[in-house]
Amino acid sequence: RQGQPFVGPAGDELDACLSAAKIPRSECYITNVIKDLDRPLGYYIEFTKKGPIVSEEGQTYINMLGEELSKCKGSVILGLGSVALYALTDRLGITKWRGSILNCNLTPNKRVINTFHPATVIPPKNQYLNHHNIVFDAKRAWELVEGTNNPIPYKTYIQPTYLEALQFLRNCWSRGNQGTTIDYDIELSNMEVSCISFAYPHEGMIHSMCIPFVDSQGNYFTPEEETVLWRGIASILEHPNITVRGQNLVFDAHFLLRKYGIHSCNLKDTMIAQKILMPDYMMGLDFITSIWTEVPYYKEDGKFWLKGLGSWERGWEYNALDSVVCAIAGPKQEEALVQQENYETYLRSIQIILPLVYMQERGNKINVKKMKEAYDIAELVIEDYRNQLAAKAGFSLNANSPTQLIDYFYNKKKLPKYKKKGSVTTDEKAMIRIARKGYPEADLVLSIRRAVKERSTYLNPDKVDTDGRMRCSYNPAGTKFSRISSSENIFGTGNNLQNQPHKILQYFIADQGYVIYEIDLSQAENRIVAYVGRIEQMIDAFETKKDVHSLTAALISGIPYDEVREQAKKGINAPLGKGDQSWRFWGKKTNHSLNYDESYKTFALQCEIPETQGKRLHNGYHTAYPGVKNGYHLYVKSCITTSRMLTNLMGRKTMFMGNLNNPRDRDEVFKSAYSCIPQGTVGDIINERALSYVYYNREEFEHAEILQQVHDSIKIQLPLSIGWEEHARMLSLIKGKLETPLTTHYGREFIIPSDIKMGLNMYEMEEVKPTVEDLQRGFEKIRPMSDYKLMWT
Repeated sequence: RQGQPFVGPAGDELDACLSAAKIPRSECYITNVIKDLDRPLGYYIEFTKKGPIVSEEGQTYINMLGEELSKCKGSVILGLGSVALYALTDRLGITKWRGSILNCNLTPNKRVINTFHPATVIPPKNQYLNHHNIVFDAKRAWELVEGTNNPIPYKTYIQPTYLEALQFLRNCWSRGNQGTTIDYDIELSNMEVSCISFAYPHEGMIHSMCIPFVDSQGNYFTPEEETVLWRGIASILEHPNITVRGQNLVFDAHFLLRKYGIHSCNLKDTMIAQKILMPDYMMGLDFITSIWTEVPYYKEDGKFWLKGLGSWERGWEYNALDSVVCAIAGPKQEEALVQQENYETYLRSIQIILPLVYMQERGNKINVKKMKEAYDIAELVIEDYRNQLAAKAGFSLNANSPTQLIDYFYNKKKLPKYKKKGSVTTDEKAMIRIARKGYPEADLVLSIRRAVKERSTYLNPDKVDTDGRMRCSYNPAGTKFSRISSSENIFGTGNNLQNQPHKILQYFIADQGYVIYEIDLSQAENRIVAYVGRIEQMIDAFETKKDVHSLTAALISGIPYDEVREQAKKGINAPLGKGDQSWRFWGKKTNHSLNYDESYKTFALQCEIPETQGKRLHNGYHTAYPGVKNGYHLYVKSCITTSRMLTNLMGRKTMFMGNLNNPRDRDEVFKSAYSCIPQGTVGDIINERALSYVYYNREEFEHAEILQQVHDSIKIQLPLSIGWEEHARMLSLIKGKLETPLTTHYGREFIIPSDIKMGLNMYEMEEVKPTVEDLQRGFEKIRPMSDYKLMWT
């Protein structure tokens, strides 16, 4: 209407981005690709799966843009969005190409940096994190204008001869011994290393070589040559004085250990650094490339090559560039970590790579015979559930058929349709809501789905390796606030060992001649909320060693504290949900869920109870502990609004980059932040004071085998042959380390106690103290268990 580009809401956002990048709008020439919107944008340029479709009118506008830009004095173009990217460079995919410095196809001698369109930041898209990307890319464009952009040059070497590859490895070994960090990356084909690249800086340039092992003819080197090269690779990765860096080295280090017996050491990781620096953003190497380097987007080459498309040379170049990017980005990330006061956090975080690799390779002994029996029984249980569902519905209703479920519940039963992202759904939340209305069919659908998942995921013998062990892959940057995550391992077996249903743990058994110990932090997140938020009622319960779950239940229910505990012991249940849980259980549920501002509706849905009951528990909790909102939440909000930063009790600083400009988005940022200090502190404590402590102090823990890390606990096994005194000594050391005092932001010290359990499996475990007498007592209690007979007779 005004006849000017970017003068509406998107223009306001563009102005805000230019201002943040310190670029005067008066110094910019601003235009549009499409000069009018008489028709929908797709009429001019439409992006389809088969490629872009450009109408005659659309092409006319692109040609006009070329003439327009040729007359413009500016030498650098900031392209906004997918249409500009395509018009200026013939490329597709703004998420992939944003931040890359490219040549303009429409007019010579002009460079292009593409970024997201400002309209993506504002409603209805509301992708606020794009704001910071636009600012970053605008700054890079301005640096090109001013000539202050100084890209680090690099040179890649592919198709080396045997002697060239050997000499390059010798150069890496020599420079690594002189203190230079060596970067590396592996590529796999058919679960074998098809090539490996190394990179190092020399005289202001990054030198990177891809050493291939296969090509179109088969083996690239002779077996004798390949053997020598692998020994050279091992001499770098295993050298105690050489620091090596890469992206997601938990993967690379584990693969090289399993396949080649290479024990990597002294590792740095660009993925871990990125997660600490910018936890709201992606941590893949493509995003790292766009933020920290001037290397244009190249990851598409690798995707094609890994699918068997494209040339071998293209794939080798891709592999070499991965090492180049790590070599350029790594030092810049470390400099930023120092400025963010997070460098110590980074050093602690990379220390857990090797313990994670150890656990991934060690694995957990599984009682395969019993697991197979349970797997077969589960099939009968599922069939019984299906028969019950058919009886209730009057026909064979498929619990996994959205079409049948929609017809049954929404058409035949005339229930209101639940939707997800605008589409009618019969997902788990929908079934819970329907079940709460009194429809047992929905309950049976849930039971079938859960039993099927339990059988296929947790009881499936195919998830166990041929040596009878279950192994997973750990991700040291798997969550936002320092907690690691786990999943199926890189060789296609195992699953998430941190999220096993408790009853499944009966199949996780000690190796013959060993006993398992679990050392966990007692009610850790609750304690941290209490002390940071100065919630004196909670603090008093912890310091007088009251059971805080029973206390919370008493405050909500009005039943005396001692009676709540007595009811739990006698199996007397509360009139909530299905009536199958005690008041103490519901006290524990609220303690674990409502510290982080969960709504009563969400809480009720997760607990599968009516919303009226969820509201009662929710209101009762916050009435009992007003300090949760008035103390803890208020402190978190103050930190976020002041500096966008929260510091946990181990010194880790977490930046929150979400939108604080409007109330709804601001509340979402606050909600995500409430769990930061408790979860981040617990994760850092377990990782540093348990996982790394046991792994790196081999003189003290020579016989300890680390089995699992599960957020607030660590599981190890010790051989019976070393005697109870040694067990007690090691357990006392771990317990003492975990109970190192923490200090709040206002100077108050407190300790999170650690509890110890022992067992011959991970399900039936006895709580013990780290003394010879108590360990002997505990073992006498667990000896009669069936697994004991299986393992020891």
